[in-house]
Amino acid sequence: MLSEREIKAVFAHPFFEGIDRQAALSILEENGCGAIRFTEGEIIHSPASEKKKLGLILDGTATVSTKDPEKNTLLRFLTRGDLFGVANLFTEEPFVSVIRSDKKCTVFFITEPAVRALLESDRTFLYRYLAFLSGRVCFLNRKIGYLTAGSTERRLALYLSSFEKDEIDLPVSLSALSELLDVGRASLYRSFDRLEEDGHIQKEGRHIRILDRCGLCSAYQ
Repeated sequence: MLSEREIKAVFAHPFFEGIDRQAALSILEENGCGAIRFTEGEIIHSPASEKKKLGLILDGTATVSTKDPEKNTLLRFLTRGDLFGVANLFTEEPFVSVIRSDKKCTVFFITEPAVRALLESDRTFLYRYLAFLSGRVCFLNRKIGYLTAGSTERRLALYLSSFEKDEIDLPVSLSALSELLDVGRASLYRSFDRLEEDGHIQKEGRHIRILDRCGLCSAYQ
C-alpha cells in the first residue's frame, strides 16, 4: 500500500491534476507502483534496466547523461517534480540515457501496466500524457538550439531564456552548467559577466534575474 506521503506527492503533480484520484490510486497499487530511495551516485535507470517504467522525482536531484562510458556527457538535471521515462515507455528501443542519483534521491516508479491502465481509463490523464510529450519535443528543440548556438554568450542567453520566467534559481552549479552547455568554465564565467555588464541580467550567486528578455536573445551570435 502506498504511504500518505507518496500519495500526496504523486497527486500534487500536474501530471495527475483533474484525474479520478480513487480510481488512479487503485491502479497504482494494483500494478506494483511505489517509491525507492537511492544513495549518491547510484544508477536509477539505464539502458540495462529490465523493465520500462515512468519515474517521478519526489525529492533530491539526479543527473541524466549519455550511455557511452567513454564520453559521459551530462544532458540535464532532474529535481523534485521532474519525470523521466515517458517518451520511451511504448517503444521497442531501450532507454537511451543513464540516470544517476545526485547525493540522495527518492523516485516514485509507475510501471508500464499502470500507465496503460491510466491511459485507457482516464481521458484527462491521456491528454496530460500527450501534453507532456509535446513539451519534451519543445525542450529538445531548445536544447539543440543552445548547444549549436555559436558563442558562449549566446548559448548561455538561450539557456536562461528557456526557463520562461525572469527570476531563476539555477538548478546546477556553474561547473555543471559549463558541462551542460559544452563550454569551458572560465568562458562561462566571462559570459555571465558580459551579460550582466550589458544590462540583460543581474546575478547573485545562483540567483539570476532577467532584465531584458528580448535583448538577451538577440544581442549575441
